[in-house]
Amino acid sequence: MPRMTICRSSLALAFALGLTAAAPAQGAKASAHTVKTGDTLWDLARSYLGDPFLWPQIYKLNTGVIADPHWIYPGEVLNLLATEGQSAVPSTDTPAPTAPVEMQVAAPTQAPVMTTPQDARGGDDGMELFRRRRVANVSQAFAAYREVKFHPLRSGEFHAAGFLTEGEALPFGMVLGPVTPEQIASARSRAAVQIFTAVGVTPPGGGSYAVGDTLLIVERRSGPIGYGEIVVPTGMLRITGQNGGQSVGDVVAVYGPIREGQSVMPAEKFTDPGAVKFQRVSGGIEGRILAPRDARELRHPQEILFLDVGRSNGVRPGDLFEVRRVAGPQDKSSADARDELMATMQVIHVRGRTATVKVITVVSPDIGSGARVIQIAKLPS
Repeated sequence: MPRMTICRSSLALAFALGLTAAAPAQGAKASAHTVKTGDTLWDLARSYLGDPFLWPQIYKLNTGVIADPHWIYPGEVLNLLATEGQSAVPSTDTPAPTAPVEMQVAAPTQAPVMTTPQDARGGDDGMELFRRRRVANVSQAFAAYREVKFHPLRSGEFHAAGFLTEGEALPFGMVLGPVTPEQIASARSRAAVQIFTAVGVTPPGGGSYAVGDTLLIVERRSGPIGYGEIVVPTGMLRITGQNGGQSVGDVVAVYGPIREGQSVMPAEKFTDPGAVKFQRVSGGIEGRILAPRDARELRHPQEILFLDVGRSNGVRPGDLFEVRRVAGPQDKSSADARDELMATMQVIHVRGRTATVKVITVVSPDIGSGARVIQIAKLPS
């Protein structure tokens, strides 16, 4: 089962992640750590660096191994080299700001520097940092954005997209509801669960959940005939312990309304292809749209649809498809249609006979079930 690392930037996080646990090992000098079941970046920072709030330091040292700081997996070897004695919270107060330095006039070849004149009354008056503003070189300001590598697939989209069960019997458990009553009573009989709420869940018959297991919370709906149920993710939770005969977990992601009675299942591990470019293909895989995930008449970007082609047809996550209008008469009372582009879509999740796609661009929103799709690009193997 995959493990999730969740870190929060508030005092509540300290209690949620168990600051009352055993004290960290003193004088730990290890330069590397092999991830074990139940490890989190928070715990590793506390044990090796002496301060759990330094978890971003370990993440930055291991970006080649950790694609998402919320996820680390058993067997991964993490570098722990860090500055000795460093702390996430300064030991001394921030010194008072010094007198502002007068700006130098920039050379003509440099970016212009603009300053706001001093207050007519004279003196700083405690507002100098707000009155004096600098305009940076625009090309430098956007350099960071240009240099960021594009990842065509993201873990959040992968887990939130949903899929068709294709008639397979999946190991569904059930959400029982929050384990702590609401502080303020709700007029609704089935109030939605929020992030970081502790909820009780029951595993499927004969199964069990272990501390650290990450589960996908889903809503199940009737799907197209012959393709099983539509599974719509509403969130994710991480098991934190047991409460009698049920497991207890914290909600760590919310994709939609989470309510008691919904199902849970083990979350699939997401494989990040990295920052890669699409490769155009000709004569690609063809298929049809089976159904939309959500009941809407007109399609829009980010909407989720299901296709009748999948892994057995050679479809892979990241593939790009076009929706094409079929040329010919649509019905006896309308003019003939022509072959034209209606939308572009990207494959987010693939199963044996079906694929889940996200609409990227829309030219004509009247895309119905049965519309023709054709593969136009894919990610490198």
